[in-house]
Amino acid sequence: MKGLADAGTLALVGVVTQPDRPAHRGALREPPVKERARTIGVPVFQPAGLRGTALETVLALRPELLVWAAYGNRIPATLIQAAAGHAINVHASLLPRWRGAAPIAHAILAGDRETGVTLMLGTAELDAGPILAQRRTAIASGETRGQLETRLAAVGGALLADELPRYLGAWPLGTPQDPAQVTHGPKLDPRAGALDFSRTAEELTRIVRAYTPDPGAYTTFRGQRVVVLRATVNGGRGVERGTLAIRDGAPQVAAGAGWLRLDEVKPAGKRAMSGAEWARGLRGLSGGERVPS
Repeated sequence: MKGLADAGTLALVGVVTQPDRPAHRGALREPPVKERARTIGVPVFQPAGLRGTALETVLALRPELLVWAAYGNRIPATLIQAAAGHAINVHASLLPRWRGAAPIAHAILAGDRETGVTLMLGTAELDAGPILAQRRTAIASGETRGQLETRLAAVGGALLADELPRYLGAWPLGTPQDPAQVTHGPKLDPRAGALDFSRTAEELTRIVRAYTPDPGAYTTFRGQRVVVLRATVNGGRGVERGTLAIRDGAPQVAAGAGWLRLDEVKPAGKRAMSGAEWARGLRGLSGGERVPS
């Protein structure tokens, strides 16, 4: 929304976003875009999907331009047609790589060195429109999905503010995406956040980063779930995979290759803490204990 506001020359007639979701202790969490819309006095609509009465409500606004980012639902062709095809999808990847709901996470999981934001012509087909503009950025070592999301939101807003004024006078055709280069980044499966220590420590660090802040990468120790918030790779001679040991003052787990150092964890029912602090609170920790356990 900031990118649209910064672009100027536009009158925002409405914002469509997801419904409020349950959060901590039964409270409802509002989408950030709703909070922003409220501050500038733009009407907000929160239907479960754009169909039926909800679609008619949006059509009644007579939109001349549609812009969406990480909306989570398909945009009906009838709505795009009502705006004469003047629609822009802001997507957090370098399309055609990583179409889908979780492009940032999948870029991290794959070990990509860079990612970025793509502006494409909005179509009813998911993330398939011709490319209008892209802006690249390196993925920092150790950067979590949450941190990268925050950075890319700013990159996308700036790109939209820079590019949109050029399109309003003469709507571009864009560059078609190469179907042979398409990869997909579907929504993360929370069950896949369970750390499998037969994998290399490098792979495990990428899972931790991609699953932070949610849905969370985790293991179990002594029957209790332990979410791993930050982890790094350490070397060392091989022992049985899953062995938990205190090495260099921090808890580390032997992986398929290397050791996974648990730098920050959140044990079930407790606050986030350093791995070293967690380990100090464990009674009777012996060198032969393993995770998951």
